[in-house]
Order: sequence, then structure tokens, then C-alpha cells
Amino acid sequence: MLNAIAFSFLKASITCGIAAAVILALLTLATRVWPVLAGHRSVWLWSQAAIACAFVLALLPQSASYSVVPAIEIARPAPAATQSSVQPQSDAYEADGLDDDIDPLELLAQAWLALYVAGLLAASARWVHAQRGLRALLHHARPLDTTALAQHAGFDGEPVAALLRRGLRVCETDASISPMLAGLARPHLLLPRHLRSFSDEQQRLIVAHELTHWKRRDPLWLHASMLLQTLFWFNPLFAVLTRRLNWAQELGCDHAVLAGRPTQQRKQYAAALVAQLKVQQDRLGAGIAFGHGSPASLRARVGLIREQGLRAPGLPGKAAVAAALASVLGASLLLQPAFAWRAAEPGVPAPSASVAAPAAGAPQQWQMPLERVRVTSFYGAARKKLDGGHHGIDFAARTGTPILAAAGGTVIVSTAQYEGGPQYGDVVLIEHANGVRSLYAHLSVRSVEAGQVVRAGETIGLAGATGKVTGPHLHLEAFRDGERIDPQQMFTGLDALATSQALRKRPARL
Repeated sequence: MLNAIAFSFLKASITCGIAAAVILALLTLATRVWPVLAGHRSVWLWSQAAIACAFVLALLPQSASYSVVPAIEIARPAPAATQSSVQPQSDAYEADGLDDDIDPLELLAQAWLALYVAGLLAASARWVHAQRGLRALLHHARPLDTTALAQHAGFDGEPVAALLRRGLRVCETDASISPMLAGLARPHLLLPRHLRSFSDEQQRLIVAHELTHWKRRDPLWLHASMLLQTLFWFNPLFAVLTRRLNWAQELGCDHAVLAGRPTQQRKQYAAALVAQLKVQQDRLGAGIAFGHGSPASLRARVGLIREQGLRAPGLPGKAAVAAALASVLGASLLLQPAFAWRAAEPGVPAPSASVAAPAAGAPQQWQMPLERVRVTSFYGAARKKLDGGHHGIDFAARTGTPILAAAGGTVIVSTAQYEGGPQYGDVVLIEHANGVRSLYAHLSVRSVEAGQVVRAGETIGLAGATGKVTGPHLHLEAFRDGERIDPQQMFTGLDALATSQALRKRPARL
């Protein structure tokens, strides 16, 4: 179970990183062609959502079946067969499709999962620390009531009573910070006391800027972006996108506040940005602050303020961004990496009926149901929730691997509702000669129908993880005259293609 989770997470992490790099590159190109896109928050919000969706899609159990990229094959040496006297570990539970053989890539996947958890805890701790610092700042700040706000030059002309009724709380602090909005459920507008040293016009413009953030619900979107940045702490491009979102929010508010205002007020607004940078000592990352950022970013804002801000993006720009994000999502599904395991070649191809002729009186031998064979569980292996042990043989196979008919015959069942129970998932059952049948379970795709005649080695479906399983694989059962039998007696040389765990847990042969 752990290996399945670790490999899925490793695959999703790689997909997320590639998608983020491609999206950021496309958006950088798009903003050079249409500079107005940089100042619109929806561009950066949807880009982060697209990257998160690419990660989630890569985690879905059936997503690998859509990939057109060949699987990354991981060779394992075929373990030597153990003595038949080895007893199964009856108190151990074996998950379908998985084994305990560890190779370097499995260790890497497990180590990455552990590292992610540790990094997530560290990133969460930083978030909590920032929130505590902000709460401490609010705790020591002086709340401003209706009377105090009416006397504050920044609220001249603002409907103070209406703002307070809508849940906004205004506080003033002696700390040298930027004016900022903080909090989601209980929003606070935190104003530094040094703001009173600015001109009345500058105070009104700064307060209008922060109130515009509140009306546009910018704190909500910024917190959502920071949450994604915390969850995807390993992807530094999320931090880049969060900064660009913050930049777009500031430009959007600049544009909304200064729309229709004369040049003199624009100059006052730009002067306020510069003055705020001079007195600012700290920036808390948990709120939206006026005048924060590097000197270079403030110079860019001042330049845009003088140039009447950014115009709204036209339809071609919006369509280009939407198409780019949709294309990256599609590509992340079709081009996601996948892993498959194969036993190292033991010197000859996987045995089949044409490789070794059965001895006289022996049952007709089947050929292998997969081109690359690795047995992860034998017939009769102990299962806690299964009387009599395992009912078939499990073969390792990633989702989408072709499943081959072990012998020629007629398909008598091809269904997703097998009478044996929903745990089988999608099933194909083939009738062979002499009352022998073969069953193939957990398929992701069934490519044959009941009544169809198939030849040995013909593709009858694709491996998957349907039914009650913990990972993609092929479960094969055999029957003779209606009675379940050990499928291994129909094959030659499976021991050389089995994992060590499968050999250990196989019951002793009589």
C-alpha cells in the first residue's frame, strides 16, 4: 500500500513541476505580447488552479491509462526459487498487486513522500508563525470606533457606519508597517500611526486602496494562493505565481482607486507609495499591504500610475491564456510519467507453450498473459480476509498494459459486474479446451465481448485497478470442470519470474 501511494505521489509531483514550469513560461510569453494580462488577478489564480488540477489528475488511479508516454521500466533481478518446504507467513496480509521487494526507485519514492510530509509540516509551521505574529500585532493595536474614524483624515467621505456594520474592523498600531487588510472571517484594516503624517489626500487614497481590496475580496484569493503555496512547498514556482497574483491585486486596486482622478491626485498617490517604502520596517506575509515590495516593483507601479494604469485585456489575450491552461492540463494527462516493473531477463524470453513442451500426461501449458512477467502473489497465499488463501496469481502490471489470452478459446464473460463479486472489477472469462477456463480480473479496459473466439496471445484488455485493489495489476484464476485450480500448473517457469515475497508466502507444495 505504501509503495502504491509513494509512487503515485512521486508521479504527481513530477507532473506538477513540469506543468508549473510550462504554465509560467507560457504566461511570461503571453504577458510580453499582452502586457495588460500581468495586472489581472484571474490570470494568476487560474494558473495556480490549473497546476493543482494537474497534480490531482496525476493522482487519480485511472489517469495513467490516458498517458501516451512509454512507461519507465525498472528492472529487477529475478529471485531464485526457494525450497518448496518454505511455509507461508500466515499472519501477514498481502495487498493485491504489491510486494515488499525494495529497489532504489521505491526507496526514492518513499523518501520523497516522507520528505514532503516533513516539508509540509515546516511550511505549515511558518504559516502558523506568521498568523501568530499578525494576531499579536492586532492584539496590541488600538481599535478605532465610529467617532475615531470620523476624525481620521483617511476616512473623510467614507461611509464609516456602513463599513462597520458590514463587519470591517479598523485598528491603529505604532509599528512601522504598511497599511494592510488581515483576516478572513473577521477582516481587520490595520493602519500604522505614521500614516497620519501623510497629507490628507494621501491618507484618503491609501484607505480607499485598502477598502478596494476588501470589496474585491482580495484577501480570500491571496489566502487561497498561499494555501496552495504551502501544500506545494516543493514547487518554487507557486511562490512566483503568488507574488505575481499579489502584484496583480495591487495594480487592480491602483486602477480602481485612480480611475477618473486628475493628475495631481495620481502624483499624490505615487508619492504615498514612495513615502511608505521609506518608513516601512517589516512586512507580514499574512495580509495585503499597501506599498510593500521591492524598490524596483514600486518604481514599476509608480510608472503605471503615471501612465493611467493598465487597460482591460481584450478577447484575444483572455482566449490565449484559457487555451494555454487547457492545453497544459491536457498535456499533463497525456504526457504524465509512469513506472512499470519487469523482472530482469533470465537469459531467455518469458516461458510460453512454445518454449518448453509439457511432459506426457501433463496438462496443456499456457503462455504468459503479459509480455513482461513478474509474479507478486501465488495461488493459496495466506490472506486475512480470504478463506483458503489467494484464489489466483497476481502479475505486476501498470494501468494500460496489454493483457493477453493465455490460450485459445471462446470468451464466455466480459463484464464489469462479475458474479464472483464487485472485488473483481472488470473481468474477462475464457473457455478453453477440456473444460478449462481462465479468468482475468481488475482490467481497466475490456477489448473482447462474450461469444468472441480468441487466439493464444491475443490482446483481450488492458491492466488496471478496478474492483477492490490497492494498485494496478492482473489477477488471473484458472478452473477445470467448474472447480478452481492452481493456475501455476498451467504455466512453466513462474518461480524464476516471482518476487521473493511471493515465493515466501506461497503454501508448501505437497
